[in-house]
Amino acid sequence: MRFSTRTRYGLRFLIRLAEQPRGARLQLAQVAREENISPGYLEQIVRALKPLGILRAVRGAGGGYSLAKSPEEINLEDIFLHLEGDISPVTCLEEGNPCKRQNCCSTRTFWRNLDEHVRLFLRGVTLQQFIPDENGRAGL
Repeated sequence: MRFSTRTRYGLRFLIRLAEQPRGARLQLAQVAREENISPGYLEQIVRALKPLGILRAVRGAGGGYSLAKSPEEINLEDIFLHLEGDISPVTCLEEGNPCKRQNCCSTRTFWRNLDEHVRLFLRGVTLQQFIPDENGRAGL
């Protein structure tokens, strides 16, 4: 299973925001430069994340982006679903794509279990866990 650069870069962007003191803002250009991400691509990622309701944008001098929720409230499943679309390991598990063989497929249970494990894992990881503690260790 591979996730797109959109998801990988989006996660890096959100971790950078989560590391900031509450209320502090980061400018996209600064994050793009420091993370070696195209500014235009990062803007597309931000647009994809907006419906999730986790970003706060301030325009003008001193503007930028911050998290609209606390890092412990933002889980990776929500992020991945917004950036990837569907994250099922096989297309027959995707919503609106019923498989003709679902009643007789010998591997369907395996794929469904894998899908559930991945989603449960992603749901259990929050942005807070990426932030190093006072000893410099992240919670992952």
